[in-house]
Amino acid sequence: MTTGQAATPPGAAARARAATVTAVRAAGAHDVVSLRVPDAEPWGRCRPGQFVVVPVGPGAGSVLPEVHWVAGVHGDPVHGTTVELLLPVDRGTEPGEEWRLLGPMGRGFAPPAQPVPVLLVGHEGGAVPLRWLAEQLRDRGCPVHVLLSASDPELHLDLVHLRRYARSVVLALPEDLPAALERLLDDPAVDPAVVYAAAPRPVLREVAVAGLGRQRVVRVAALDLEAPVVCGTGLCGSCDLEVGDGAEGSGGVLRPCLEGPVVPGELLVDGPTR
Repeated sequence: MTTGQAATPPGAAARARAATVTAVRAAGAHDVVSLRVPDAEPWGRCRPGQFVVVPVGPGAGSVLPEVHWVAGVHGDPVHGTTVELLLPVDRGTEPGEEWRLLGPMGRGFAPPAQPVPVLLVGHEGGAVPLRWLAEQLRDRGCPVHVLLSASDPELHLDLVHLRRYARSVVLALPEDLPAALERLLDDPAVDPAVVYAAAPRPVLREVAVAGLGRQRVVRVAALDLEAPVVCGTGLCGSCDLEVGDGAEGSGGVLRPCLEGPVVPGELLVDGPTR
């Protein structure tokens, strides 16, 4: 069984679009920020695992743009299209702010072709696309299980939302994540056919090795937004990722912001997994 991929065609989302912050809701150490976007067409195809770039404006205090996972897209005839982001509370986002957005960018997670059990694995900020993915997968009839790691309990993101859509949510310290992952993969009550992951690259490699070694389909978001991202548009090469001899390549360098960020787990594994 395979899962497809969803991508924004090159250049299709390169134009900056206006957006207005309409609501800010507290979610632990983060805010769920809603932005109204006037151009609904590109957002209707957006999927979890895609991201937005907030370009640097004149007089900005930083030379780097902001790059954020898309946490949700909702539309209705009355209020139009709303894009959700999860931002740190200390950013101080306020309703009424006017933004420019580049997005949706990249290739997102695609659902399985049929309803099957799935396991979502995330670390701290990597849980942002997974909270939306859990919602979409449950709506498609997939039993959803979630494994999250964080160095501090306060860094877990919006657990109330995740628990609303997942059959189980397991929390672990980073050092305990590999063992917890293996237990869930081998648990007959979970038995995931597909594993989705968003985390730092060492964690993604562990997920890929463990999942592929058990003949699971593995899809990973290979762009680490916890690390500094210089551009988010493929110009700088700061996110370049060395990939193994996976099923769809013979090794080399992958640029996640252009060729991902969601890629097959095989690309992160050197040689056979078993």
